[in-house]
Amino acid sequence: LFALAPGVQTVDYNVSDGLSSYHSLQATLERRFAGGLGFLSAYTWAHSIDNVANQFGGGDNGPFPQDRRFRSLDRGDSSFDIRHRFVHSTNYALPIGKGRKFDLGSVWANTVLGGWDMNAIITAQTGLAFTPVLANGVSNAGASRPDRYKSGEIDNPTPQRWYDTSLGTAASGAAWGTPAQFTYGNSARNILRGPGRFNIDYSLFKDFSPRENWKLQFRAESFNLANTPQFDLPNSSVGSPAAGTITSIVGNPRQLQLGLRLSF
Repeated sequence: LFALAPGVQTVDYNVSDGLSSYHSLQATLERRFAGGLGFLSAYTWAHSIDNVANQFGGGDNGPFPQDRRFRSLDRGDSSFDIRHRFVHSTNYALPIGKGRKFDLGSVWANTVLGGWDMNAIITAQTGLAFTPVLANGVSNAGASRPDRYKSGEIDNPTPQRWYDTSLGTAASGAAWGTPAQFTYGNSARNILRGPGRFNIDYSLFKDFSPRENWKLQFRAESFNLANTPQFDLPNSSVGSPAAGTITSIVGNPRQLQLGLRLSF
């Protein structure tokens, strides 16, 4: 037998055996009307499937499959899979001011109240996939997935309880069970979905001409106009007190900003 090499701590083995596929349907609708009104709508249906979420990362969704002998058993929705996404943008030249439908007949009124334009962007999409894991692993191979007795989905999920976190036996009506020691659960990867997202951005702006060949634009902008919380994924650790709860958000709360832009 060869003696152990004391200078060697760990040995990493990387192999390019991950597989992925992506399919999508994309549709756009654009229309411009008389009077300065126009809109553009885009819808995407997509499905991304893989058996590894990222390169050289960690965690139960990382490059390490639950059963290292059969990576194909980790085939499922990608962690970044967004099944439905809709984006709508509207541009409108408000019909007030000199040269527009409603001329106010006053230089000062037209200067202050007229000549404004607005645009809005509405974004809506379905949630990302995540994988329930056991708070107390039993496989002796990293994070353990539970046995799945029910879908795990619930009606009207809330940030306080996003999915069915009951852990027990099938006879007791639980959604999840603990596999026998040193075995793998039958629950697949990325089988549940987190919260969808909805956002509105809005801007109001006007161009002034302080002198010839100069343009001064004033902008008032609001990001996340409705101040809608964009909830992150729930705690996926089945069996822990925090399982199923959402304690963080992604993105930012409503932001307002004013700006001036001078072009010459």
